[in-house]
Amino acid sequence: MKNNWIVTTLILLLTFGFTPKLIAQNTVADSFHAHHTIGILIGHAQVSQGVVANGDRQWLSLPSWSINYNYKFNKKWAIGLHNDIITESFEVEEHLGKTGNSILKRSYPIASAIMASFKPKEHFNFLFGAGGEFAHESNYFLIRVGAEYVYHLSKTMEINACIANDLKVNAYNSWTIGFGLTKRINL
Repeated sequence: MKNNWIVTTLILLLTFGFTPKLIAQNTVADSFHAHHTIGILIGHAQVSQGVVANGDRQWLSLPSWSINYNYKFNKKWAIGLHNDIITESFEVEEHLGKTGNSILKRSYPIASAIMASFKPKEHFNFLFGAGGEFAHESNYFLIRVGAEYVYHLSKTMEINACIANDLKVNAYNSWTIGFGLTKRINL
């Protein structure tokens, strides 16, 4: 009888002794903390209606940089400001405007958009938002959609590959592909 009491006591101690640690481990692993991220990507902007010096249409691949800020407020959603800077001047045929097919000159345009990010799985984000493309010649309202693959190097660093489409309302269309690093900044 005395042995049964000792065995029962040991089983209870072991059960209740390890349970809080197991619960704590699950809680820590499953917990989410809001945080900021800042990313720098290098890429190329693709413009299918580019115009070259002799006036012919040509597909343009223009070097670009992206600087992206995000605030991740839960596991699946973030909001941020994404900025693309094309590091060349170029000409493009206006094909979405009301005036017809005129030539638009763009000098080192900067495209900034307020973006929402949805993360359905661990490594993928879907992006959508709106903003503007700003250049010396003129500014255009834009709508941006994209997708991003994220590979975590550590708890605070990740590698990104992103593809996004910018629809410049009443002007032209372009898409970008970029690769870069993102740093997580905990609150």
